[in-house]
Amino acid sequence: MRITSQMLIDTVGYDIANSLSRYARTETMLSSGKRITAPSDDPIGTQHDLTLRTRQSAIAQYMSNISQSNGWMAAYDTGLGDLKDIYSSAKEVAISMANDTYDATAREAAAEEVESLFEQVLQIANGSVDGRQLYSGFRTRTKPLEASANGVIYQGDRGVINLDIDFASQIVSNLNGADLFFKQVSTLGSDADLDVGMTGATRLTDLHLGEGVDLASGTIQVFDANRNLTYTVDVSGAVTAADVVTAVNAQLGAAGNMSLAVNGTGASFRWIPVVGATNTVTDTTPLSNLNSGTGVQRQPGTILIRNDSGTISFEASIGSATTLGEVRTAINDALTAQGITGVTVGFNSSGTGLAVTDSNAVSLGLTIEDVSEQSTAAADLGISGRVDGVLEGRDLRPQAEFVITEGGGTAGHDLGLLGTFKFETAGEELEPRLMLDTPLSQLNNNSGFALGRIKISQGDQVAFVDLGNSTIVTVADAISAINSCGLAITAEVNTAGTGLQIRPTVDDRTLIIENADDGQTASDLGIIGSPDMLGSMMLLITALHNDDRAMAEKLNGNLDKAMDELLSSRAAVGAKVIRMDASLNRLEAADVETAKLLSEVEDADITALITQLSKEQNLYQAALLAGARAIQPSLLDFLD
Repeated sequence: MRITSQMLIDTVGYDIANSLSRYARTETMLSSGKRITAPSDDPIGTQHDLTLRTRQSAIAQYMSNISQSNGWMAAYDTGLGDLKDIYSSAKEVAISMANDTYDATAREAAAEEVESLFEQVLQIANGSVDGRQLYSGFRTRTKPLEASANGVIYQGDRGVINLDIDFASQIVSNLNGADLFFKQVSTLGSDADLDVGMTGATRLTDLHLGEGVDLASGTIQVFDANRNLTYTVDVSGAVTAADVVTAVNAQLGAAGNMSLAVNGTGASFRWIPVVGATNTVTDTTPLSNLNSGTGVQRQPGTILIRNDSGTISFEASIGSATTLGEVRTAINDALTAQGITGVTVGFNSSGTGLAVTDSNAVSLGLTIEDVSEQSTAAADLGISGRVDGVLEGRDLRPQAEFVITEGGGTAGHDLGLLGTFKFETAGEELEPRLMLDTPLSQLNNNSGFALGRIKISQGDQVAFVDLGNSTIVTVADAISAINSCGLAITAEVNTAGTGLQIRPTVDDRTLIIENADDGQTASDLGIIGSPDMLGSMMLLITALHNDDRAMAEKLNGNLDKAMDELLSSRAAVGAKVIRMDASLNRLEAADVETAKLLSEVEDADITALITQLSKEQNLYQAALLAGARAIQPSLLDFLD
């Protein structure tokens, strides 16, 4: 193939240009210190470089996010600490006002102090950082809290601001004002006990706050200590309190001196001795029950037995006796010890006292009397007098004494009937639970309440509910009236089954329930107060103005719980700060490592580049010289 001059020129030109390009690229790398200045320099290295730079950019963004969030967390930490101190101060005022006596001037000064504290709470809640509201959710240009005379409303939203603080790790960088300031620290009425009274119609299943009564083996044993008789009473078929009363009284009729009734307060059943009943006695009758419960003198506890001639005269001691049987034994033994026969101590014909019988053909003419004017044993035993055949002792009027025990199962315990009863005595309280159909008249142990209006404030709305209306008869009626007031609340029977409770169904405004018209309805029903921290402080101000010490004391619990919530929120903020600090430490280490890796990929070896540059320079100069020699044009090159 013929090599033309043009081909030679093209080849030499290409080689020179290529040499110049390598020389220029090496010079660029040396001047920039970078091995890769264009993707074509190292395609694989470029891809690695882009990955590392993306990681480095993400690290920078995470660190920026942490810096921004740390600013918010610092503001939250300071604000929550100040709020806790404010509520602590408010509690000190509440305790002071509840426990001590202050004049009107002091109370007004205390009210003004709490008002100032409340204003500080609003200022902190409406605080901002860099022009952005701290507690408004996404509405960072809107103040979260708006206060009125009746309450406070939340104007923010429920937005949660998530910030990436590490690879695959986020943190919530904001606190929501609705969650913090309107969170329920208590439930109004949850601990109320309206003391539901029991009536004959009360179902046994409703006793013991709904746990009911176990009548599977529904018998009780009624022991008459005076008569030494035991009655077994079956109440297993009872459904209501009236059924229990009917069953007991029908089966205890033989006792004749004890009956059962529903206690007047409605809290329990009541054992009632029959007044004026003629009670017989036996050997087991305790001496302490005689003479209507005044008993028998047993110190010195001796009686004198003598005849008219004085040939018989001795004392019988009953000082150690506790029952009539022991008295009889002591006297009969004393007679025997004196060699006296045919004279015995038994019971009178009516069975209500003792009798001394002289069965000898010729009466011994005995007289029984007390040994002195100070001794009353013989008179107390009803046998003071002359024994002419039979000395009929008087009625000893034993006081009733019944011992109630289980006959099997736990019916006696569940019905509160167990124990020893001498007098009219109430059994154990049975705590009927509050039901929707419970008449309001059964509250307050069947005494009811003087019900009237209550005032319910929710945010900037107010409603008055009249619970004294004649159409409101049952608990269900009262609940319906409250639920129909037009506010976002729910009234219901509390979990314990002892009273009413009221809960807000929204969490963006305060709820305050107060007495109205100088009445005590809200207080009597146990629903007075506020379930949230802002409402509690507003109600404390009102309580101080009105010298309502009971309310001031009641609010102490809410203030305590508010401080607990603030401490919990502050602890959560602290935990986030710790987590961000740990992430920042990891990110700083990762940034250093990424920069190192980038250096390894991008940075050039300066020493090698200097050598390479010298080499490329020599090659370029050699290419120029070679081209000059290879291309030597003559006059013929310019001729056609």
